[in-house]
Amino acid sequence: MIITAGSLKSKKIYSIKNRVLRPTLNKIRQAIFNILLHSLELDKWKKESYMLDAFAGTGIVSFEAISRGMFHSTLIEKDSVIYSVLQENIRNLSIDDNTNTINENFFNLKNLPHQYKLAFLDPPYNEGLLNASIELINDLKILKKKSLIICETKKSFQIKSEFNKYIKHEKCYGNTRLIFLTFN
Repeated sequence: MIITAGSLKSKKIYSIKNRVLRPTLNKIRQAIFNILLHSLELDKWKKESYMLDAFAGTGIVSFEAISRGMFHSTLIEKDSVIYSVLQENIRNLSIDDNTNTINENFFNLKNLPHQYKLAFLDPPYNEGLLNASIELINDLKILKKKSLIICETKKSFQIKSEFNKYIKHEKCYGNTRLIFLTFN
């Protein structure tokens, strides 16, 4: 797996074979950032902004964002084996100053170190965690005004109807659905 664009382009990201880990594919990452930069006209989102990656896995989505100019990312990963791979990737990319990591279950957190402009949510597909994740982010009040939540989920997933009014953009790629929500 490699970073597809920006200052870290072509840098290798390590992963492990694990039934829980499902890194975001190159094509999906490219789609996320193309939508961010072109369809949503959010080039300003990255300047001195903080990103939250709540189910970070290998960290590849945060690394793409940092490579493309995102100031800082908080990466949360509860699995200790996957967390060690995440830490190794950060060291290999020399981006310690642009990241902080938390080895904890996202749902156990009571506060986070920053106010975020961008949140990326890619929880395990079959555990029904996406709606609860959006609710937790809202409850923790960790988003800045006009922030964006990007959700990666399976194509058949239905977001709670109360969140429909926040959907800014939605697109499917094969069996993957990307949902972009804006909160004021």
